[in-house]
Amino acid sequence: MTTRHTISHADELYVGNAYQGGYSPDGRRGIKMTHLYAHEFLSTAGVPAIAGDPDGFTCCIPTAATAWTITGANLLLLMSGPLVSSVGATVANLDVPRNIRWSACNNVTAIHLKVQGRDVYGEPMAETIRGLAAGTVACGMRCFKKIDSISITGAWAGASIVIIGTGNRLGLPFHLADKGKLISVSEDGYAFVPSGATGESIYTVHIGASSATTMTSSGGQPDARGAIKFLSPAPNGTIRLTALMVIDHSTQRKAFGPPQVSLCTSAV
Repeated sequence: MTTRHTISHADELYVGNAYQGGYSPDGRRGIKMTHLYAHEFLSTAGVPAIAGDPDGFTCCIPTAATAWTITGANLLLLMSGPLVSSVGATVANLDVPRNIRWSACNNVTAIHLKVQGRDVYGEPMAETIRGLAAGTVACGMRCFKKIDSISITGAWAGASIVIIGTGNRLGLPFHLADKGKLISVSEDGYAFVPSGATGESIYTVHIGASSATTMTSSGGQPDARGAIKFLSPAPNGTIRLTALMVIDHSTQRKAFGPPQVSLCTSAV
């Protein structure tokens, strides 16, 4: 039987008998315990996160007769890609929280993709991803662990190939308020360098949505907690990716970020 206890609700904890005058605000003994958290990007199966799958929900190829007149319908019902358990499936579970991407053969600048799902804690979340010119990839910013539905905001005539999948922007479990709170990102123990710096292993940081206000937009805002996009090398199911970050546990909002947007009611 496992027992769990919260040691203290104090804002700060000091440990040990070390003493240095002027170190602590009231002259107490001990060294302040840090709030560092090392997050490994592991799937529920306990293996490192695999690479994003650009067409993981497979191509939807409507005929000219049906076209895209299924505005608002759950497109997962029409898909049979590797991220969908079976044809006609109504949900898709991802290995780790990650972003959604899509493209189309037609120009879809006036049509947007709506994604409804859940985050790593099971909280409902949603995102509207803008459509782009033909053949251009549009990437979402929020990181889903589970997809409940994928739909479009409009319809267009004629057949088109639409490719929907996932990217290599992996979500963090705690709120990253600013880049200074991210201490390091490593691959099998070797440090990555930020995008634009000289090095072999590269990543970009996406800080979490503002913790000062509630997220209200249906699209265009960052993930509630923040994410890291692994550029080179990309996750491949073999290398172990780790992020070391500082957590502010003074309030729920500061630790986990603002509430998720749970419903897309309009286009971006």
